[in-house]
Amino acid sequence: MTGGTLFTMFEGVTVPHSENSETPIFAVRCAPGHDGYFVGRDVIGQACLLVETQDEPGRKPPPIRLESLDAQFELECQVSNADSTTRLGLFTVIRCRSPETETIRYFLSVCSVIMRHLGSEPSRANLAAAVRRIASIFQSIKKPPVRSLTGLFGELFVISRSRSPMRTVSAWRVDEMSRFDFSVGDIRIDVKTSAGRARKHIFAYDQCNPPRNTHAVVASLMVERVPRGVSIDDLVGSIEARLAGDPELVLKLHDIVASTLGAELTTSLRVTFDNRLAESSLQFFDLRTIPAVRDPIQPRVSDVRFAVDLSGLPPLSFQELTDQDPYFWDFLPAE
Repeated sequence: MTGGTLFTMFEGVTVPHSENSETPIFAVRCAPGHDGYFVGRDVIGQACLLVETQDEPGRKPPPIRLESLDAQFELECQVSNADSTTRLGLFTVIRCRSPETETIRYFLSVCSVIMRHLGSEPSRANLAAAVRRIASIFQSIKKPPVRSLTGLFGELFVISRSRSPMRTVSAWRVDEMSRFDFSVGDIRIDVKTSAGRARKHIFAYDQCNPPRNTHAVVASLMVERVPRGVSIDDLVGSIEARLAGDPELVLKLHDIVASTLGAELTTSLRVTFDNRLAESSLQFFDLRTIPAVRDPIQPRVSDVRFAVDLSGLPPLSFQELTDQDPYFWDFLPAE
């Protein structure tokens, strides 16, 4: 079950008739292969995921209400299915409040991951935690972007081409304060993109003076927008497919993409880049040996950054990288 499948189901659902009833009404379709999960619409046509819920003892979680999403737990609802049968039941209702098609598509994409993550008959605690995860993602898409679109494309491109996306995503942005995009063991990798034809990037002093006993490299690639190329959405989909066995990593993928793009998420997902240019230009360089500021800086000086042109410098071969540390193999593209 994919987000695209849920979106197709949603489009086929007719808005239910409004009735003078205190019980919320939904028109739904059962998600194939996921008993107890339903995709549908409320009486004003908003997209919803309903999860059939047991009446457990104890206090139910409080409702969540955001600008573009709300959730209510253990709500008695009236649902009508494709065969026009109507019944009452207890459901947790997660609702996308945005009318924008791309936001709805993204909402249902995240819901499909949550469904795989929770499985059938999720506990109250696990369902509440999953809903909070969705809410966190949707809070992010109302904030300003925190990084450039081309930078995110570069990181996703490296992940999508890596031999082990599971290990690569695990190492991705472990700490938002980290100076490198990927950190695991003694390996440090930062991805730099250039929109021009010169391999010129901005580096931080700390990146070019990494901690002792670490192997720090920059993955450098050229990026260029084209009318028909590979999009952020394409890369997320291909990575998600290779992470299918680990929904937690898929949620991390969506978390990072949403927090990076913020309010520009739905428009940015469709922007397309030259896939062949990115693939042919991807090279790795040792951060300890590229031209850089190496002398110790004054104690009161911080956030030192500088531009470095890597054009003409010899890149590291895959053999040289794996000789430094065998775990580089997981991050490298298949030749």
